[in-house]
This record gives sequence, structure tokens and C-alpha cells, in this order.
Amino acid sequence: MSLAVLASAILMGALSAQALAHRRSCGGHPAVLRVAASPDIAPAITRVATAFTRQRHQLDGRCISVIVMPLAPATAAADIDGQARGGGPVPVIDAWIPDSSIWLDVVRGYPLGAQRVQPTGISVARSPLMIVMPASVAAQTPAFNATTGWSFLLPASIGGPAGSLHLRVDMPDPTTSAAGLSAMVEVSRLLGTGAAARAALTKFVFSLEPTPQFDSPASLASFVALAQPPLSGHPVTVTSEQAVIQYDQATSGPPLAARYPAAMNDALGSPELDYPYLLATSDPVMIQAARQFGQALAQPYAARVVRYFGFRSANGVPDQIPARDGLASQPLQLASAVAPSEAQAVLQAWQKLGLGSRDLVLDDVSSAMAQPAGGTGLTLEQELSRTAALGLALFPDNTEMGVWKYASNLAGGRPYQQMVPVGPLTAEIGLVSRRQLIQQQTSVLQPVTDAPAAMDDAILAAYRHMLATYQQGFQNAVVVLTSGADNAPGDLPASALIARLRTLYNPSRRVEIVIIVFGRSPDFATLQQIAGTTGGAAFEITSPRQIGRVFFAAIARRICPSNCPAP
Repeated sequence: MSLAVLASAILMGALSAQALAHRRSCGGHPAVLRVAASPDIAPAITRVATAFTRQRHQLDGRCISVIVMPLAPATAAADIDGQARGGGPVPVIDAWIPDSSIWLDVVRGYPLGAQRVQPTGISVARSPLMIVMPASVAAQTPAFNATTGWSFLLPASIGGPAGSLHLRVDMPDPTTSAAGLSAMVEVSRLLGTGAAARAALTKFVFSLEPTPQFDSPASLASFVALAQPPLSGHPVTVTSEQAVIQYDQATSGPPLAARYPAAMNDALGSPELDYPYLLATSDPVMIQAARQFGQALAQPYAARVVRYFGFRSANGVPDQIPARDGLASQPLQLASAVAPSEAQAVLQAWQKLGLGSRDLVLDDVSSAMAQPAGGTGLTLEQELSRTAALGLALFPDNTEMGVWKYASNLAGGRPYQQMVPVGPLTAEIGLVSRRQLIQQQTSVLQPVTDAPAAMDDAILAAYRHMLATYQQGFQNAVVVLTSGADNAPGDLPASALIARLRTLYNPSRRVEIVIIVFGRSPDFATLQQIAGTTGGAAFEITSPRQIGRVFFAAIARRICPSNCPAP
């Protein structure tokens, strides 16, 4: 214990002794103030609460007793704003110390939270965020140096370090971690706005591994273990300065390799966790008790205690940082504060990108697919098979997918035929998974001789099927892989298809149509209109290698503020 904290403890003891003289005037039923605190700062707040309770502060003749409850901010937020779902009862919360003011913005986005939680203007502590790697991995990664910025977390295709480094980004889940949400805001700021930025953000989200936050010595030890045999990985994550200091003090091994993010732009520095003290009760007595405890949290003793536990005090002053950490020699560039609208937009983007896809793929097997594909020596059908294989690999395991093929008069006079029913890619169908079955079926597709394309009828049938089987919690879509031809006699005219899609479209049960055309379609504008009627899009590609660009551009459309413009 530092001399400052020891001296303060002696002073608190003296004050407590004086308070004992007034014990008879203190009622027998204490006013119990329940304070929920983020688990990382709960030990420090407990120490302050113990000293405060021993001083026997009074309220209407009753002593105030403070109980500190370590509670994850996301759990406390869900209780305070009324969004809790199961998981057992949460204790009564009179006051709340989350790790970031971001949580205040989250809970006040709901009517109950806006009514219940009130700021006091008191910040208990601060702790800037850092980009962190195990020391053994950092030693093999020259790109991880004193000027590391947020671009270090990006995949190489959008400006990050070389893919040969095989870095694994363990991102704290932004829905449960202020550190993760703050990091996502910084990456979003870095990438900018517009269609290209949305596609880059989508690629970033798909490249990382969502995890709980590594915010304690034990959890950071498990993070470091990811770099050791048998895994021998190359992990990188985001955590607080306080967590780094606590881990380094608790381990006899090498300290963590940790860097404060730096950039030329002040918006792209290191965000701070600021530990606000918030009121979370409407009881007048508890409000008075909470305000008295708030006064104690703003005193020098509390500042010394939080510094002892590795935090910076509310004015940004740190405790003495051990030289072995290497933190004191690094410049700290604080990022500009996160606006409530900024955090909300990034959180919504994360949630939308995290939705699983539920897709019915329409594969064109009309005679038009026997045409040569440019100068490749392959037919359009062969190019479709290659594209389908590359595209399938991009879909994560939480995807549900099915495949139809279409031409004209395929099965019972219908212009389409089911090849694989829609369902989870990981589910077994016979002896193989659905993913493997789709791979097998699409690899052997052949154009049907003298079978014109009845594309519009097939699209309408597929759209109706996906509406009828619509599932919440997924991004439902019809994906059409086509030559762009629609030349079957008696096929539904495009104008009639568009009219029917407008009638069927339901924004609360949204099913998008995404059309991918091989080569150049003479009627591409009509295909764009068909897809746009459902909030979808049409794309032209000339090489299967372009399917990655189309995939991320299509997924990125989920995070448009409103319907995206046509690509």
C-alpha cells in the first residue's frame, strides 16, 4: 500500500473513532445504499465505501451503510433500462458506477432508463484504452511499435498489417463492453463514411473474433495463453491501461506488449473509460444517501484509492507506473469524446452485421449459360460454379441457405427446381453437411439445352417462398446468379414482376433480392429496379474473383441509414 493511501486510511480511522462518540444518536435501522460497480473498479469502491460506512454518516437519524455490488455494466444497464431478459434477479440498484459514460447513453435510449438514471457530474476514475499483444507475439511483429494506430486491427485488404502476420483480432463484444464499443467507434472514424467505408467496416467485422473483454489478470492470462503451444496463435485485443497494470503486477512473466493508439487526428487517439457515478433510484431517501456517498467519492482519499488499484484519478493523474511496463515512456494522445449518436450508430451497425444470413440462391441453368465467358475459355455456367464456390466460403456457419436452379420447364412445367432446401449450413443432410452438399451440387451444374430463361417467374416464386418461411433474427434474401437473360416465352414481364414485388414487400418482414450478373447485361437497369423494389441491389461481375467485393458490398447495405443508393 502506498504511503498516501496508508495516511488516508489512518485519517479515515480517526474520523471513524470520532463518529463512534455519536453512536447513540444513530438509529438502529441503517439506510442501506446499494451501489452497482463495474467489476474492475469494485474493489476500490468497496474500500471507499467501507471507510464511509465506518464514519457513520447520518440521514434523518439513521446511519448510511453502503454495499458495493460488482456487476457487469451490460447486466446493470439491462436491469436499469428494463431490457433484461432472464438470467435471474438483479439486486436493487440505487447508484451505479459503470466503466464508461457510454452506458448512460445506452440506458437513456429507453423510456425506463431515461426516467431512472441521472448523472451526478462525478467521475470516479479514468483509464485509457490500449492495443495489447502477448510479449512473445509482439517480438515477432515489427509493425507493432510505438506509433501503433487503429489501422493495426484492420485486415490487410483495407489497410491493416500484412496478412502473413496471421493476426487474430479478439475484439471485446461492443454489445457488452464499453472498450469494444469505443474501439469500434475509432475504427469507424478511421474508415470514414460512404459505400466504400461501409464495405470496409463490414470486412473488418467479418475478420475479427468477438470475445468478452480481457479486463482482469486471470482473463489476460488466458489471452496470453493463446500465443502458447498448442495454439501458438497471434492474438491482439483492446483493453484498459488499468487491466494491463494489474496483470503486469500479478505475473512474474514478461509484461504485456501494450500501446496507446496514436494518429495525426485527435479523433483517433486513445478513448478513456471514465467511470461516472450515476443515480439509479427515485426514492428520495436513497437519493440523499447516494449524494452523500458521491461527496466521498469526490474527495482526495477516493482519488488515492483508485490510483492504488491502477486507475488514473478523475483528473487524469496516474499512480507511479512500474518501469517494467514501459507505459510511462509512451506518449498518450486521448481521443475526442464519443457522441451518443456516434455510439448508437456503431452499435446498431455491429448488431445488423452480426445477423445471420438466410438465403435462397437461384442458379441460372438456361441455355444462355452455355455461352463463352469472355476470353477465359470457360462457359458462363462454369464461371457461375466457380463464383458459387468462392462465395459460399465467405458465409459464416450461422448462415442458413438453400439452392434452386431455374430455366424453363424444369420440374412439372415449373421454371425452377429445388436442389437443396433452405436450412443451416452446418446441419447434416445424409452423410454430409448442407455446406458440402451445396458445394457438390453447384460444382456439377450444366446448362439445359434449348431451355430459355424464365427468370422473372423464378424470382417471384423464390420471393414468395422466402416471405412464407421468413425468420426473425436473420437477414432474409433471394440471391440470383444469372446471365441476365429473360427470354422464355410467356415469362412474367419485368413490369408485372416489379408491381407484384411492390405489393408483397413488407418492411417488417424484409426479404431483399440481390442479383449478380455474369458479364454485361443489356437490360441491367431493369434488374436494378427489380432488386431495388425490395431494398436489394444488382451487381455485374466479369470474374469470380470479384465475388468477395460483391459479398461485402451487399452485406454492408444492412448498415445504411436508410435504403442504400444503387451501387
